[in-house]
Amino acid sequence: MQLPQTEPKDTPDAFRIVNVLNAFARMADEGTVAQMGELLADDVEWHMTGVAWRGRTEVLEGLGEMRALGHAGPDSGKRHVVTNHEVYVEAERARAFSYFLLVSRTAPPWILITGSYRDELRRCDNGRWLLARRDVSV
Repeated sequence: MQLPQTEPKDTPDAFRIVNVLNAFARMADEGTVAQMGELLADDVEWHMTGVAWRGRTEVLEGLGEMRALGHAGPDSGKRHVVTNHEVYVEAERARAFSYFLLVSRTAPPWILITGSYRDELRRCDNGRWLLARRDVSV
């Protein structure tokens, strides 16, 4: 499989995109649902096994329900670890691929689940990158 190439001029954007993905994971664990929403495009799409949410409101409602079930959030005792980032910038859009581990904060910590993210991001008028689509595989 041939992968698209990110040009050296795209490197600052690639770092910004990785920061968005890492910030989203941190907000999922430590922040509020509203803070996660600040990193999402208005028309964001979220897909994972048995779930397809469309639009920021629906995605945030779904993520809020996941928190209520104890899958994330400050009181969940869990942390999302995102790794092996690949970012491909194409003008005002980008694709990113990464792996994640959901890890317990108990002693000793243990891996609860592993999976991957296939993300699409879009640069907004103010230059910020926002998550426009996330496909989660476990």
